[in-house]
Amino acid sequence: MKTNKLRFIVFLLMFSLVAVACGGDTADDAAEAPDTTEAPQETLAAPATTAPPPEVIVVWAEEKVAEALNPLVGAYEAAAGVDVEVVAYDFGAIRTDVQTAGPAGEGPDVFLGAHDWVGELAANGVVSPLDLGSVASDIFEVGVTAFSYAGEVYGFPYATEAIAMYYNADLVDSVPTTWEEAKAACDAAGTEFCVGTPSNDAYHNHPFVASAGGYVFASEGGFDASDVGLDNAGAIASADYLDGLVKNGTVTNTDYGGALSNFQEGRALFWMTGPWARNDASAVNYGVGLIPQFDGNPATPFVGVRGAMVSSFSEKQVLAQSFILDFFATVEVQQAMYESDPRLPATKSLFAIVEAADPIAAQFAASASNGIPMPNIPEMGSVWGPMADALNVIRTQAYGTNEETGVTISNASDAVKLAAEQIRNAIAGG
Repeated sequence: MKTNKLRFIVFLLMFSLVAVACGGDTADDAAEAPDTTEAPQETLAAPATTAPPPEVIVVWAEEKVAEALNPLVGAYEAAAGVDVEVVAYDFGAIRTDVQTAGPAGEGPDVFLGAHDWVGELAANGVVSPLDLGSVASDIFEVGVTAFSYAGEVYGFPYATEAIAMYYNADLVDSVPTTWEEAKAACDAAGTEFCVGTPSNDAYHNHPFVASAGGYVFASEGGFDASDVGLDNAGAIASADYLDGLVKNGTVTNTDYGGALSNFQEGRALFWMTGPWARNDASAVNYGVGLIPQFDGNPATPFVGVRGAMVSSFSEKQVLAQSFILDFFATVEVQQAMYESDPRLPATKSLFAIVEAADPIAAQFAASASNGIPMPNIPEMGSVWGPMADALNVIRTQAYGTNEETGVTISNASDAVKLAAEQIRNAIAGG
C-alpha cells in the first residue's frame, strides 16, 4: 500500500508541474494592464532553458533476460519519462556484486536473481521489501513464499524451475514410474548410459535424499536451521537406495557437461535436469516426464524461483518499484522473457498461455508441484558444500579414508551423516 501511495504521489507531482508550466495569465493580471502605450524598451533575450536529463534506472540481468528486455524498455521509457539501462551481467556474480557495488554507489536499482539469495541479502540490508499489491493475486503461491523472509516479500517472482526427466523419444515412449522400470528400459534400448545428472551437485541430487522423508531443514511454518534432516531415517534410506542405483548402473557418474553430451549423442536414455536445458535437449527427439518415484513416493526436487528485486541502496526506490510492478510484471514482458529463456512462468496469466501451447512446460510444472522451494535462509550457505560432497562420494563410490582429514566414509549412510554433522557445526560457528 505504501508503495502504491508513493507511486501515486509521483504521478500527482508530475501532473502539477505540467499544470503550472501550461498556466496562462490570470484575470487580475489582465485588469491591471496599463491603458497607455509605452515606448518599446530594450530587453535582453531570455536565457535558454534546458530540460534536466531523465532519471536512469539501472537493471542487472543475466544475458538471456537482458536480451529479452532490451527491445521492450523503449515503450516504458517513453511512458514514464525515464531511461532504462539494462546491463547483461554474469548471473553468478550478481549476488556478491550487489553487496559491494551498492554501498559504493555503483550498483543497480533493480536486479534479477534467485529466491535463495533473499535471506542473505535481506539480513545484510541489501534488498528492499516490495509491496506486490494487486499483482500478488496473479502469482503462484510457491513464488511468493520463495521470496518471503521474516514477514516481508522481497521480489516479484517471474519464473519457477524444477528438474524433471528428459527422455529420448526415439528409444522409449515415456519415463517409467519406478527406477527398476527405468533400468529395464535402458537395458532394452541398449544405451551405453541410463540416467545422467551431475554427480557433485546438491541441487540436481536433492530428490535422492528428500523423496522419502529426508530434508535439509524442517519447514513447518518457515525453515528451521536448528533442525537438519539429512541424516534422519528417510534420508539415510534414500542415500542407500541411491548407492544401489549407482552400483547397478542406473545412475551414471558424470558432470553436467557429460550428462548433456551423453543425452545429445544418444548414449544416455534419460537426463535429469531443468527447463533451461530444452534447447540443448533438442539435439534429439525428446520428451519430458516426472522423475521416477522412490518407494512409492513422488520425487521431490528443489524448486528455484527467479525474481526481480530492488536494491536498498538505490536512490530511486519508487521508480525502481514502478519499473517492476508497472512494466516488468505485465504479461507481455513476461511472455517475451519466457520466449527468450523458457523457464516455467511464476504468474498464472502467463502459465495459462504456456500450458495450453506447451505440454513440456506442463510436465515441469507437475514436477515442481511435488517439490519444495530451496531454503532461502542464510544458513543454506552452509549446506551446499557438505551436501554436494556427500552425494559425490556416493555417486563416484569414493568410499574409504581421506588421507588429509583421516575421516573414513564406508558407505552412503556415513556420507550423509558426515554432511549433516558438518552443516550443524558450520551453522553453530564451529
